Amino acid sequence: MEQPQKLGGNENRCFILNITNYNGIWQGQNPFVEALPIFTTQLAAILIVTRFFYHLFKPLHQPRIVSDILGGILLGPSALGKIVYFSDLFPKRNIVTVETLAYMALFLHMFLVGLELDLTAIGRISKKAIILTISGLLFPFIVGVAFFYSLLESFDQYRIQVHNIGCGFLWAASLTVTSFPAIGRILCDLKLLNSEIGRLTMPIALISDLGSWILVVILIPFCDNPANAIYVILVTIVYVVASFYLIRPFLGWMVHFTSDGNNNYSDCYLCLALVGVVLSAFTTDITGTHPIVGSFVFGLIMPNDIALVLMDRFGYFISGLLMPVFFTVAGLRIDIFKITKWSLVFVVVPLLLTVKILSFLPISLFTNIHSKDSFALGLLMTTKGIWAILVCITALDKGVLHAGDYAVTVISILLMNSIIAPTIATLYKRTNLFIKYNSRTIQEARNKTELRILVCIHSYCNVPGILKLLEISHGSRHNQLTVFALHLVDLADQPSSVLIVHDSHSPRFEETKANGAHHDYDSAETDQIVTAFNEFEKTNDNVSVQSLTTLSPFTAMHGDICSLAEEKFVALLILPFHKHATKEQSLEKIISSFPNINQNVLDNAPCSVGIFIDRGFEVTNGSDPDYGVHEIAMVFIGGVDDCEALFYAWRMARKPGVLLTVIRLLETDSRDQRKSNELDDDCINDFRIQTSNDDFIIYEEKIVNDGEELIEALKEMENKFELFIVGRRDGLDSPITSELLDRIDYLELGIIGDLLAASDSATSSILVVQQFVNLIDNKVIEDLIGTQWLSMDRTAMNFGSRRLLMATSNTLWMYSEQKLKAMHDVDEGDVDDGDGV
Repeated sequence: MEQPQKLGGNENRCFILNITNYNGIWQGQNPFVEALPIFTTQLAAILIVTRFFYHLFKPLHQPRIVSDILGGILLGPSALGKIVYFSDLFPKRNIVTVETLAYMALFLHMFLVGLELDLTAIGRISKKAIILTISGLLFPFIVGVAFFYSLLESFDQYRIQVHNIGCGFLWAASLTVTSFPAIGRILCDLKLLNSEIGRLTMPIALISDLGSWILVVILIPFCDNPANAIYVILVTIVYVVASFYLIRPFLGWMVHFTSDGNNNYSDCYLCLALVGVVLSAFTTDITGTHPIVGSFVFGLIMPNDIALVLMDRFGYFISGLLMPVFFTVAGLRIDIFKITKWSLVFVVVPLLLTVKILSFLPISLFTNIHSKDSFALGLLMTTKGIWAILVCITALDKGVLHAGDYAVTVISILLMNSIIAPTIATLYKRTNLFIKYNSRTIQEARNKTELRILVCIHSYCNVPGILKLLEISHGSRHNQLTVFALHLVDLADQPSSVLIVHDSHSPRFEETKANGAHHDYDSAETDQIVTAFNEFEKTNDNVSVQSLTTLSPFTAMHGDICSLAEEKFVALLILPFHKHATKEQSLEKIISSFPNINQNVLDNAPCSVGIFIDRGFEVTNGSDPDYGVHEIAMVFIGGVDDCEALFYAWRMARKPGVLLTVIRLLETDSRDQRKSNELDDDCINDFRIQTSNDDFIIYEEKIVNDGEELIEALKEMENKFELFIVGRRDGLDSPITSELLDRIDYLELGIIGDLLAASDSATSSILVVQQFVNLIDNKVIEDLIGTQWLSMDRTAMNFGSRRLLMATSNTLWMYSEQKLKAMHDVDEGDVDDGDGV
């Protein structure tokens, strides 16, 4: 049906618009003069161009906003829009359709941001940090206003003799506001989210983002209609208060009494949530603020139970597919040929960067933060996102900014954003971290007061043995032991990884349980692990424990482990063996994917690695000499791995109640002479000299002539000790061990470790040690992680994420179901194999 439509402006024109082309190309008509064909073509062009720029600039660590706006500039009047055929792609009669979709994407995206933010996190930030953050927002804003009016003659506002007092305020606000999600994406892409600069930046970015939100809410009404601005702001405040104290309890009551309590929400809930977003955005729009205010507030007040479902259903569609349309539309409005003074761009960018950095440098004066971190913090606070672009578009629509001013402002934003990520990447290179990270082995850390160990946990059954291993590793009460306990949870169907840092002072799943979620299996297991390590920290002096959980696919889990080991500067990484001991002391497989994880970690770890085979090595009173002695054996043949294992066993021997026996197996050559090398002799001689007066350390030597004698020697001693510590000796060939290569079942254990583990009659636990030898290139760890640690498209960060608790609980529940199913499949597979035999 043909519909006449009038578009306002300097002149009225009447367009005859059809929704679609009924006759098609067969009648010789141009299908792109109709609404639907050209709209779909516009969407396709936007997605193709923005994706192309995104992948083009990704190696340069450029944020998504840069590629999206550049795509709009390319498609707009600044580039392809000057060409005849491309100029018809975004005609004036149809641009309103794309802009409507862009604004819908905007307020839906702000709804997702509201779902994610945790306002209670502000209460954990010190007042000093809040004051410094507010000053870091207001000081650049004041300087920006002064700068605008000092250079008023350079702007279009002056030349066309239109004076609007709000112009300088909106212009300064667009260059002052900060984007919390954009900063999180940059830190995540650079693998700095959980580093010192990441933990420093995220809380301040959250406050700055909320301050930007308040600034925008106040400025838009004042610049649009100063006479009614006070009424608009008061109505907005009333609506926000009513949303939190009236609408939020009602939504919680409705979900609680209408759902079945198992988080399987029907489409009706999702539909009602979307209707609520639209109504809330409509309410704040008609009251004079902006639709995104209502959608953002509605996201904040949504009940926790349904929030994760909404993000999973709509997250990628809104943030990944629709939001590029909004930024592209912002780029389409840029006409670089209307910029009369390009010098403004090159003045604005350095000035705003300098002012923002200077406003955060005082943090280093009031705290112990290094000046480099303060500089990086100020630089990150210049990151722009939705707020800045929204202010620019609003100012352009309301006539506060004109085409040339708008182009200067948006291009300045692009330049600032493009500078930030590469600069931060240069400041915090992996090589810089490597220089500080010297204690990568036990040998290097033996003379230091602190030993840092990362232990990985598959399930709670790994905890008792690993805790005992850590207990005897804390050889002297005068030395500090820092433990990072990482619970490994598989997310088979998720494209990204999540790292959770547990608070030792509050239960991780308290909120979830309070809301009636029934995920007791995984909640109980994770709480048990965290509680056990917290108790270990309390009952041991000079021991510090940090509990973490990584939720990631098995294919990327080894990358998460290696990256965390590097970021925490650990000297030893302990992995549980993928088989657990039964009551009969035989080993049974739990999950088949863990061997691949262990092997990948061994190949790429940035420190020494130990694989622990637990056969009942639990925490007892044996560490007290009054209750008995723990007997530990170290089997030494030769090589750097054996030397590393020897030094670790030596450290354990300092623990009261530990009896260490070092057994050196010497090979003989064809002339019946002992074979050894200078490195091994130096290591053993150093050990013997320094422990010669220690009654709890025994040194023995045994000569073996062939592989059978080696097996027999290990068989004789397999039940005499509680724990064996051996080197992996990967790649070291000798006549005796070479003839046993065909008998190895588990390459990750090495020959000696495999022989000890393969015995069904053995009762001793085993720790197989591999020493870190060669420094890994900077990009190795970065390339290991095939997926991001967090889904930054949904602004899910370690700090300020209200929904991370719910995401953790639900994914752990999913993991419970997958884990039980996997164990059931393994059991059935074993039965089938037995029947077949």
